Amino acid sequence: MSSDTTLACHRRMMLRTNPVRLVMCLMIPCLLASLIRLTQAERKGQPQIPIRAEPDTPHSRGIPGCMFDDVFYDLDAHWHPDLGFGEMACMDCQCVPIAKDGMKTGRVSCRDIKKDCREPECPPGVEPVLSDGECCKACPQSSGSGSETGGTKLSKDRPTDISDDLPDANSRGEVYVSMLTGTLIDVRTNAVARASFSLLDGTLYYSIQYRRMDRPVRITFTDALNSTVHYIDLVDAPDMVCGQWQHVPATHVQDLQSKLMFVTLSTRSHEEGEVRGRIMPHRALTDESFSVLLTRKDKGSGRNRKNTDRLGSGGIIMIAVSGSGDRLNFAAFIDGITENTERTQETTFILQLKKGRDVVAESQKTVFSDDLDLADVWDQFTSKMQKNLARGLLSVSITIEGQEGELAGPVTPMQTCNTMHAVLSGSQALDRPKATGASGSAILSVDDKGKINYQILITGLRTNVVGLTIEGKPKNRRKRRIVADILKDYRNGKAVGRYSKAKAREIHQLLHGGLYINVATEAYQTSELRGIVTILPYTASLSNYKGMPVQMSGSIISPPQLTGAGGHAFMVLDSACALHYQVSVVGLDDEESRAPDDSVDHVFAEIGEIQEDNVVVTHVLNEVHKNLASGILYNVPPSLLESMNNGNAFIQVSSKNHRDGEIRGLVILPNTCYSASSSGSEHSSGPTLIDDASHGGSVESLPDSCFFESRYRIPGSSWSPDYDPVCTTCICKRSVVICDPVVCPQLECTNPVKVPGECCPICPIEETNHETESCFFEGDKKHHSVGSQWHPFVPPFGYIQCAICTCRSAGQYDCQRVQCPKLECKRPVRINPTDCCQTCPEDPSTTPEPVESDVIQADEVERGCSFHGDFYRNDEEWHPQIPPFGTSYCVKCRCKNGSTKCKKKNCPKLSCEETMEIKGECCPVCVDGSSGLLATFFPSLSTRAPSLNDNRRKERRKH
Repeated sequence: MSSDTTLACHRRMMLRTNPVRLVMCLMIPCLLASLIRLTQAERKGQPQIPIRAEPDTPHSRGIPGCMFDDVFYDLDAHWHPDLGFGEMACMDCQCVPIAKDGMKTGRVSCRDIKKDCREPECPPGVEPVLSDGECCKACPQSSGSGSETGGTKLSKDRPTDISDDLPDANSRGEVYVSMLTGTLIDVRTNAVARASFSLLDGTLYYSIQYRRMDRPVRITFTDALNSTVHYIDLVDAPDMVCGQWQHVPATHVQDLQSKLMFVTLSTRSHEEGEVRGRIMPHRALTDESFSVLLTRKDKGSGRNRKNTDRLGSGGIIMIAVSGSGDRLNFAAFIDGITENTERTQETTFILQLKKGRDVVAESQKTVFSDDLDLADVWDQFTSKMQKNLARGLLSVSITIEGQEGELAGPVTPMQTCNTMHAVLSGSQALDRPKATGASGSAILSVDDKGKINYQILITGLRTNVVGLTIEGKPKNRRKRRIVADILKDYRNGKAVGRYSKAKAREIHQLLHGGLYINVATEAYQTSELRGIVTILPYTASLSNYKGMPVQMSGSIISPPQLTGAGGHAFMVLDSACALHYQVSVVGLDDEESRAPDDSVDHVFAEIGEIQEDNVVVTHVLNEVHKNLASGILYNVPPSLLESMNNGNAFIQVSSKNHRDGEIRGLVILPNTCYSASSSGSEHSSGPTLIDDASHGGSVESLPDSCFFESRYRIPGSSWSPDYDPVCTTCICKRSVVICDPVVCPQLECTNPVKVPGECCPICPIEETNHETESCFFEGDKKHHSVGSQWHPFVPPFGYIQCAICTCRSAGQYDCQRVQCPKLECKRPVRINPTDCCQTCPEDPSTTPEPVESDVIQADEVERGCSFHGDFYRNDEEWHPQIPPFGTSYCVKCRCKNGSTKCKKKNCPKLSCEETMEIKGECCPVCVDGSSGLLATFFPSLSTRAPSLNDNRRKERRKH
């Protein structure tokens, strides 16, 4: 190709900005040398080079951007196109933002950057070279410069006009606010709203309060050109609109930081928007604890109302409490109140803090009309006024000197959609960390009247609670600051109540991570558990969560983990049976597991099932990052769904030091998803969930749980009671706690020894460290020393005296059945109900009658049967329970020598026309009294003369 042809191509390229033609013109000289070596047939057989960008293909995430060669690029992204023979280093493509049909989208634009290359200045005698993948020549590394230098190299993954010193919005949270009024829309309204935003890890969370308007139906985010960048349709929005915008593109983050993003609320009567406002950061948001939403105050009513109301006026005030609560810093945004004032004219605003009609504080600020960001300080706030502030008894009004009209609103604690929670653990305890395996959870909220509501759940404590307090940050280790003593509300492992005497400073601390929950026990009278109250960002999938989160502690694991870690999990099954989860943990801070970003490394959340006293992990959930793991588990297996419905599922957190779990919690999610999944029906109306959103339950919510020694126990579980942890084992059976004393086996040695921590004596064994070597037995939840022997505890039957277990070395044990001697007498007897073997009576004349007892013997267990979780003696018969239908009277099962056999009963055919079913019977009977069933076996019992009704039925059957 001649140079004139190339120049003409470049001229046409400058006149037309079609990127495809641009690429073609630039690539022709590069491809010419390779194409002339190809035969005509080969050229016909080659596919067309993929250089054309797809026309405005939307990304699957709904994020605006560009598609090029099946690759998605964010707005403003740069890249070098790959046209099938490697990257074109001298071709720079960019996804340029454009507005189309009121929506922001992207268009691919490519240009030649070779003309931007500069001639490198290399040392004398050194020639610049062109390296692979580079567009411009550079001095070789051997020139002594240490690296190739010379031509300009453009970034492949971001625009060159983005500064490196911009804050990274994905690494920390940023807060924004917007005042929404009716002045920025086509049709002015009298509504007003306040929107609070926080940007965290690429997600924008928002909480919106509104006044004088109907419920919003849509939220729309627009840029400075009024192009829609994101919108959310609302369904049955409550008084406060809550939500989140996930995966905010980097270009929109820049708009937020540059105050170029707007938000609009639309209602059914104002589909194009009823209120609108600019989203902006503000220094007052960091310490805000009280807020005011200002609306125009009407004077008079009906025809007597003065015509001073201006549509679109409103405002917000952000208040921070400083010092000991005697100083209020506030900042105010107002709009619409100075509509008829010149922009350069000074205006004096009068701000009054009132209780009722009494003015308790006043400020006057003179600013230009276009500067409506007011700030001032109210100091020397008396303790009585601090109390009135906390109780919601104060209001603020703003007027303009010399003008009519007033903006006013009540002062209330700052309200958001986020959750205030605390994970209580021993790792945060005062004095020193405690590793007891106990943990706790707390959920708190504050209402408009300054009352702090709390729910606290504690599990795993071994001694009684002697102190439960809400505390401030201690000034030193010996000086604790008690805010409220709430021990009076603590019962049965749970405290529910309300603290109605909070001060303004304490509400500020609550909203900004300055309050703690402290638990003191008999064993640790200062602090065994402690947790700081923090903010958990709003999550739409968990918005309908009810009750307390799933408690996670080391005490639930077998053997119990004596750890200082704790946690809880919010878990919900949605209408599609997908599992949403959010796990919060504390205390997993081993230095060996600490990652560079100060988070714990290699720590995962896991979910599984409890199958016959064995825990089976079925799914590994997301990794714990910054003490939080959240996500969605799709395609949950029916078996796991059923286990969650029955309370046989668990969630745990495991680490490299605790592969089998360090903390664990029982998951109870009532649902019928498992039956819908197992049926395989795709056209059903959907599974039935409890309370619209199934929620994670706790042990006390189980119908057959037991409460014993200040804590709830799982049905069927066994444990060592606090009053006698060595020589007693308890079991929870149908809400009843049964405690059995340890039965010591007979020893063969003549010189048994007593070992600390063991109930029964053992035969001496040489060179054994009884304190460090032991066997943990799952049945009685006890550690047994090496060489010790015990009768196994088998729930729900208790101690089995016909078996003896022996602890060997290295934590291994084996259990053997006791061999009963062969008896020569004709009528052997069991003297005591708990005896293992029968014996011959010494005097036949005094032979007692066989003992009938509800106690199941060990030899009966060996010949008995376990069927669907129930135990049956040898030769016992029963009708099985078939969920969800109940007892099946047409099936009879029988236990024979440890084997269960079930047989279905076949009902005979009845000769009568009308039949009925009798409760507790399998086969139907005749309604007219004739025993069709008896007639099958005894025909003579059913003979009778035909009645008139019989003849009529026969006539109907003929026709």
